[in-house]
Amino acid sequence: MLTSRPSMILSLYPSSNSHLPIHPIHHLPPELLVHVFALGSVDDVMFPILVSHVCHSWRAIASHAHSLWRRVSLTPDSNVQMWKERIRRARMCTLDVVLASYPRSRALYDIDIVALQMHLLAPHFSALRSLDIRFNSYAPYVWNAALGPFCRSTSYLWDHRSPNQGDRPFNGAVEAPKLESLTLRYPQNDDTKEFNLFGGFAPRLARATLEGVRLTWLPELFGNLSFLDYTHHGFSRGEEAVDEILSMLQVSFRLRELRLCICHKAETFQELRLQRSLLGDSDVALPFLRSLSLRVDNEDSDIPSELITILSRLCIPEAKNLYLQDLSSPALGSPFAALPVFIDTIYHITSLSNLMAEGRWVEPSLLFGLAAQLPSLRFI
Repeated sequence: MLTSRPSMILSLYPSSNSHLPIHPIHHLPPELLVHVFALGSVDDVMFPILVSHVCHSWRAIASHAHSLWRRVSLTPDSNVQMWKERIRRARMCTLDVVLASYPRSRALYDIDIVALQMHLLAPHFSALRSLDIRFNSYAPYVWNAALGPFCRSTSYLWDHRSPNQGDRPFNGAVEAPKLESLTLRYPQNDDTKEFNLFGGFAPRLARATLEGVRLTWLPELFGNLSFLDYTHHGFSRGEEAVDEILSMLQVSFRLRELRLCICHKAETFQELRLQRSLLGDSDVALPFLRSLSLRVDNEDSDIPSELITILSRLCIPEAKNLYLQDLSSPALGSPFAALPVFIDTIYHITSLSNLMAEGRWVEPSLLFGLAAQLPSLRFI
């Protein structure tokens, strides 16, 4: 939305030379130009800077359209001062923050770079609308540097206010009242620490994508999720992993779409958290779930037993779509040995209408037999 004084709007287009004709594009209302600028910013985070260097008029429009500056995309070699100025231009708008390293990038994250960038963001945690943190290469303690500021009460190390004597003390937890989307991905993580984010309070959080991280799963934080893409961290397996994931799903019972992948790590870690209470053999109900996607990692030679157990204990009366994805190379063509057992667990999903399978999930005779048992199944 364009926020500007009426006198400025009226003075945007007149030329200093009255004999020069006004270009037709300057007849467009500023609000329409702002909309065009916003569309361009979707694909290019630097687009607001580009248009602000075209002419004085466009610079004035872009500078006063605060929502154009809400996207913050940090990489290991980002110019911190430039992003600080962009955050200032966003004023009171919510922020969409990305902190990510990319496989082809020469610059890599380490704990010092992450800490510096989190210090830049610290004064604006409460304004976060989306947060996307992705590390594609290994570095020790980066989750501590990236997520630590979200897990503790605000202190002078992370608070933007001065700790000088006479300042009002602030001991509240770091909350995210405006956060709607959260993505945390670090496949190479070897830290078993469990993080309790945002003081357990993010009432608007509706979407979460998680891989390689262990979080405290609280109702006030994850109870309103409608979308969850979860790759298990791999620090637990067997019944412990099943209980952990089912406990999470029990909290996030409002899910409409669930994507699940079980990842196994080498058993060379040390268990540091308290044991959770077991759920027993009771089912977990997801009454609003419409779409379920199950993925098998390319390192797994068979369907993880945890995945089969979890599916057998889910009550999903409204599920319509089931996607079975294989992340392995296409050369691996033999069906999973545990596929017959897995197919048996699908029979209780009587509402299923669409089934999509790929790679080692495909065994025509088993799938045709499933279609004969489920009258509602219309597409395979």
